[in-house]
Amino acid sequence: MTQCLVSLIVLNWNGQRFLERCLDSLAEQTFRDFEIVLVDNGSTDGSVAFLKEKYGDWLAGAENPRLRLIELSQNTGFSGGNLAGLEACDPASRYIATLNNDTQADPAWLETLVTALEKEMRWGAACGPMLFASEQNQATPRVAAAGIEVRRNGLALDRQLGQPWQPDEPPTEVFGPCAGAALYRRKTLEQVGFFDPAFFAYLEDADLAWRLRLAGWPTVYLAGALVWHEYSGTGGQGSPFKNFQLGRNRPWVILKNWPVRLLLKHFFSIAAYDLAASLYTLFKGDFQPTRGRLAALAPGHLKRIWRQRRDIQRKRKIQPDELEKWLRPAPGLRENLRLRESADKLAAHTL
Repeated sequence: MTQCLVSLIVLNWNGQRFLERCLDSLAEQTFRDFEIVLVDNGSTDGSVAFLKEKYGDWLAGAENPRLRLIELSQNTGFSGGNLAGLEACDPASRYIATLNNDTQADPAWLETLVTALEKEMRWGAACGPMLFASEQNQATPRVAAAGIEVRRNGLALDRQLGQPWQPDEPPTEVFGPCAGAALYRRKTLEQVGFFDPAFFAYLEDADLAWRLRLAGWPTVYLAGALVWHEYSGTGGQGSPFKNFQLGRNRPWVILKNWPVRLLLKHFFSIAAYDLAASLYTLFKGDFQPTRGRLAALAPGHLKRIWRQRRDIQRKRKIQPDELEKWLRPAPGLRENLRLRESADKLAAHTL
């Protein structure tokens, strides 16, 4: 089997309508030393049949990049699907890339990311801007995510959400990459682990970003490594499923990763946000975020989180004072609502 520098995992669940645009954009990449590991998460929309018919030559290894199809019998979520993909990756590949199926990658996307990590060994991961697909014809498209930023109230947010894309922004260190389009140095994943399967979907990349940061692996953002993204094209922006997952996974990110000093210092900000958010969503008739928060605190989950926390904190190389500088001021409820309304509006269009 031919070895490759990059193994790129694309996860699909009932996303046949996205696959052609995504895969064809990968065929146009200027960087060629990569394989695609496409994990189908138990789709029922004909995705597998479509792939075998449309991309049979890729699957047979007759085309570059080579495509490997992993068929799972059931939906294991974003975390589980990517873990299955990692197991199928070329064991000799130096980098692991993750890319949402509802994206279209610019031809220079992968080359830009790989070049940065090859040049600077201290970077543990790299990412670029994910731009709203609904604005692909706009002179100044807006950003869906430019990496992850963290707030003092425990929120992990898409950096620059809704802001105009700045193509001339210099390479910038960010807290962590958004896994919708990211490149990870493989040895960092071997050190800190990959996505936590218990998360199923959402915030698993924030959890991994914390583990990378705690272990001393920074992330670089490169404005030229762009992809077009249909925001929440699979999970559905504002869906009950997504709201439950976010409500449950947020406490897990905090409990697993925040050092005690930061937890104590920002406890009231974290608790105040959760109380305000729960009351607001209950008032609006949305019970899923509160259900998620309660599910997160089940005894069985807390035992697992405690075991994970001990391991994570034991590997920590960064002091709380250094982490503190990454915690941006907590936004008010009004700002959170404004950001959500902006994302809802921009996500209303399709590829």
